Amino acid sequence: MPAAGHVDAGESCLQACVRETKEEIGLEFKKSDFIFLKEWINKKGWELAQIYLLKTEAKIDDMHLQEEEVEEVKWFCYDEFIELLYSDKFCNHAKEYKDWVAEILK
Repeated sequence: MPAAGHVDAGESCLQACVRETKEEIGLEFKKSDFIFLKEWINKKGWELAQIYLLKTEAKIDDMHLQEEEVEEVKWFCYDEFIELLYSDKFCNHAKEYKDWVAEILK
């Protein structure tokens, strides 16, 4: 989940995906490259999120990270990612959200 952000005024969610991916990891994709997965509502944070999947063969060396936004990018096998997802080292998301991410990535 290396790229995330807010939708700017007048921008669609898919336009935001393209923009945030370019800004945060330096890779440019088309709107059609993103696959819609789910809309998520975080009631505590008053946030509505649309979650998209992007499959790519890009190499980490191809990425140019926005240092203020992205600390590190690395590839994980499923089991490694799930361990990180449920650890205290990952973003503070609700267990329900983490369970959904684990299931969708199976």
